[in-house]
Amino acid sequence: MQRRTAKNSAHIAPPTPGLPPSSINISSEKPPSRLNQRTFGLPNRIWLIVSLFLAILFFTRLILPSHSTDANYYLRHHSSSYAAGLRPTNYLNTSDDYAGNPFDFCPTFGPGDELSEKYGALTISKSWMHLGSGARVQQVIHKAMLGQPVTISIIGGSVSSCHGAGDDPISPECYPSRFFAWWNTVFPHPASELTNGAMRRTNSEYFSFCNAHHLPDYTDLVIIELDTDDKPDRETLDNFELLVRSILLRPDAPAIIILGHFSPQVQQQNGFAGPDHWHSIVSQFYDVPHISTKPALYSRYITAPDSIEQYFTDPILANTEGHAILADVLIAYVQSQVCLSWAAARGSGAALPVYFALGGGGGAKAGTAKDATGLFGGKGLRKDEGDGDEGEQARRRAVAPAPHLLVPPSRIASRPADFLTRPFEEVAPACVSANDLINPLPPSMFYGSGWHAYHPPPTTSPVVSSSAHYWYSTLPTSKLRIPLPVGAGDIGVYYVREPMSVLGPEGGSAVECWVDDNYGGKVVIDNEGDGSDPEPTLQMIDHYVARGSHFVECQLLGEEGRGVPPFKIIGIFTT
Repeated sequence: MQRRTAKNSAHIAPPTPGLPPSSINISSEKPPSRLNQRTFGLPNRIWLIVSLFLAILFFTRLILPSHSTDANYYLRHHSSSYAAGLRPTNYLNTSDDYAGNPFDFCPTFGPGDELSEKYGALTISKSWMHLGSGARVQQVIHKAMLGQPVTISIIGGSVSSCHGAGDDPISPECYPSRFFAWWNTVFPHPASELTNGAMRRTNSEYFSFCNAHHLPDYTDLVIIELDTDDKPDRETLDNFELLVRSILLRPDAPAIIILGHFSPQVQQQNGFAGPDHWHSIVSQFYDVPHISTKPALYSRYITAPDSIEQYFTDPILANTEGHAILADVLIAYVQSQVCLSWAAARGSGAALPVYFALGGGGGAKAGTAKDATGLFGGKGLRKDEGDGDEGEQARRRAVAPAPHLLVPPSRIASRPADFLTRPFEEVAPACVSANDLINPLPPSMFYGSGWHAYHPPPTTSPVVSSSAHYWYSTLPTSKLRIPLPVGAGDIGVYYVREPMSVLGPEGGSAVECWVDDNYGGKVVIDNEGDGSDPEPTLQMIDHYVARGSHFVECQLLGEEGRGVPPFKIIGIFTT
């Protein structure tokens, strides 16, 4: 075997009898490939691979959309350019000179309060339908006064989704953007966010179970606007309570403000006591403020209905001027809480706000005790705390939530006798929905079942309602099985009731649904509606189901082999 030599080293060729010296190749190596040559220290084949990868990536970016419009609709928020130029202000920094009042609108109803001058102090004060302690809202304001960012989220229906006032959830003429723009003038911070999770033609029947799909993982303040979209009946009380309770139980423990929109059509149908009547009961039970535009418009409407037409696109929806009133009422309430918090911080108020009276604002993390024990907890056990039951109780007291963050240990309809027969089960709403585009059901669940998932084609316009996505079947005996977790034990089917103009003379279709193997407890649901538009409806099918993993089965009824009108299921919900 012959050793290969370096390129420029001496080389002795073997004897080649009969060949002239000029025809002898002095090297046995083949010419080197260009792929093996090096450029900037790397072989050319590496550069070729990188170039091909970048070309593929660039090509896919050209032909594919960069995001899903429907998926991002639930969490619509302002772009980073919106926050350009915002600089945080720490009003509670003692090194800064705030000897005077940095808030021109304080005191409330004072000479600098432009909103009370615009609407009148009486109208503004009457718009506060229920104030409660305001402790959770004061906690958010205290955080903002420290110069920290605040995340504000919206849950609502057609009005909050800005239908009739820009038709975009972050339209600058709509009340969420108006309020957020005002917030940034008082508490500017580039990291503050506004998230609008509202959906048209959607009420608390849906949001009570699926609100987590429309809220970010962390938020400080949730504004709920459903006074027009909810139904004026007892079921609204249960659904709206579940919505408020589930949000208060979140790990981030956000504050809630219930915002009411006055609608002439709702007033015409129900009189003064509409859906907001049930919302006020929930606000009182859970210590959540409820404010409304009704006091600003009702007296004018009842005497001269035409006098308020300038604020509405139709008998339900607010136009840009109507959204201005919504924003003003919301701002007026928050301004009053800012004035209370500032007066307490400076020790000049006539009364100490509840948040501060309960020990808030002292620099400790909100929601936890200042002497929390445990890993990195600071103090550890006190002298009189042993390792037995008494020590364990002391440790639990040390990490207990702040009093203003406590959620009532029962539901509104609870009675003392109820706890004697069955222990209280805390709610943990779960929503398996066709609207969930982030974690949809796998296609394998529909293979061979006779059921299909429908999603509207992607467009630049937002989703119009919760019924835009659904599962459907037209073949009788088709069976769909949905696995889901159960918390408090209630399970319901959220489906679409169709108007007779859509179903035709043959009528609608029906399914029977049951939980696990409890076929004897099945509930039959038909989709014939009595309105002129498709109506999403919630039908409960079981109660007191044990906490844990279960499944729901739904089978389309009818004669096998003969098609029926499609039955549409939006989701399966549990408490």
